[in-house]
This record gives sequence, structure tokens and C-alpha cells, in this order.
Amino acid sequence: MKPILGLLLISLWFISYSQTYSGILINEENGEAVPFANIGVIDRNIGTVSDAMGRFIIELNKQFDQDSLRISCIGYRDKQFLIHELKNEIVAGDSIRIELMPISYSLDELLIRPENTRSYTLGYACDSNSAYGNAFYSEELGTEMGVVIRLPRKEDEAYLKTFRFYVGDFSFDVFPVRLNIYDLKNDLPDKTILKEPIFLEIRSRGEYLVDLRKHNITTTGDFFVSLEYYRIPEKEEGRLVFCAVHSPKREKGGSLYRWTSQGNWQEEMFDHVGFSVEVECRRK
Repeated sequence: MKPILGLLLISLWFISYSQTYSGILINEENGEAVPFANIGVIDRNIGTVSDAMGRFIIELNKQFDQDSLRISCIGYRDKQFLIHELKNEIVAGDSIRIELMPISYSLDELLIRPENTRSYTLGYACDSNSAYGNAFYSEELGTEMGVVIRLPRKEDEAYLKTFRFYVGDFSFDVFPVRLNIYDLKNDLPDKTILKEPIFLEIRSRGEYLVDLRKHNITTTGDFFVSLEYYRIPEKEEGRLVFCAVHSPKREKGGSLYRWTSQGNWQEEMFDHVGFSVEVECRRK
């Protein structure tokens, strides 16, 4: 089993040449703070998550000046900056105010017709007594792990009913996580299909079953479901291990993880985290 929050994503060369920048994220329409947004250098594994007041701190190495910083949050339009241009606007140590535009969603009609549906449980099933386990790979906010969910038929339309996972080892008081669901592009997670954030609290080992029906989530293709470490727990030290399924053969794209917000996705080699989703499908 991997240790809780695994390896520290810090190296001496990064510390030597980095500068710290801070900011606050604001709703462009009403001036309110935007909490728990993902901020990071795209595909560079340098990132963080804003706190409950919309504030964030990030270290930006000079070697990333030609890269882009992306800010994303469910319910808001993404915002992206070239890092060297952003640095020209602020001085290291100062704080920058960044406004995000909220997205207005229409209330979609439920697309599933009960007489034409069939239920499936998809993903990796295990229990809390599993001999295998996966933990978050990083202590950085925004670290994330999950599984690709393949629909039974590409032509199917799916309505998501429940999400299930198991915790095999736990010693925190409460550990907050965020449930994310993405569509796929080139077999990797791309854009969120959620219209509102789904926050969960882990309080003990055992089975967790999340009712997704109230969120009215539908998809017309394969998707990716994950859990994200988005907020530091009150008790900062402890263990959290999700039950996993061991596969002796590498299953391409079956289970993925990333180190922090906006980081690059990597394939899990053998122990696939035990996340599964119950869906209802019908032919289009």
C-alpha cells in the first residue's frame, strides 16, 4: 500500500529558483470569493487549490515562464495566463485579484426513459478487506486519482445513479474530498461534466455510497470519475488508503492519477483504485 499523501512534490532546484505569488479569486458578477478553484501550470505538476475565501499561494519557477497558468472551477469559465505575462503584472510577494465569469446552466430535461433502460455497475469493485490499496500520490492540493468508466456500448446514453468506493485504512478525524467527473479526450480526462461541485467527507474506513441522482448527470460517452484532495483537514497527519484491485496486466487508461491541480495525468500500473459507478443506459 502507498503511504498517505505519498511523496512530497518538492526538489532543491525548484526551491532555488522559484518565487511565491499569491492571489484571490473573485466572482466577476457579484464580487464574492470563489472557493476551492484549481490553479496550476498546465501539465507541469505545479499547482494548488484556492481556500474557502478564494485565496491561493503558488511558487512559479523561472523555467515555466513560457508555460500557461490555468484556473478552473465548476460553475465558472476557465481562465488562462502566460506565466511571463502574469509576472509582468505583479511583483513577487504581492497579491493579484483575478475575476472569474460564472456560467449559467439551463435545466436539462432528464434524457433517460425508464422503459428503455438497463442498469450497469461499471469500474472496479472491491471491499474494505482488500489486500491492495492506493493513496493520494502527493501532499499538494489538487492531487487526484480515479478510473475511466467505459459504457457497455458507445451508442449508449448514460444517467449516473451512484458512485461507490471503499476505504481500507483511515486515521484522520475527517478528511474532505471532492468528487469530479470528466469527459474524455484522447482517452484522458478533459472537461468536467458537473454543473455543481460535489464535496464529500471521509470519517472512517468502510464502504461509501454516493447518491448522484439529485445532480441529474448524463453523458453520451465514456467518462472519468475521480476523488480529489482539495482542502487540508483540521488534523493534518494521518492515513487514508482507498481499497484497490490488483491487475497483473497493465490496463491502458483504466486507472489514472495526477500530482496536483492542472498536472498531467499518469496511468496506474497495477493497483486500480476501487471506484465504481452505477448507471442507467439506453440506445440512442
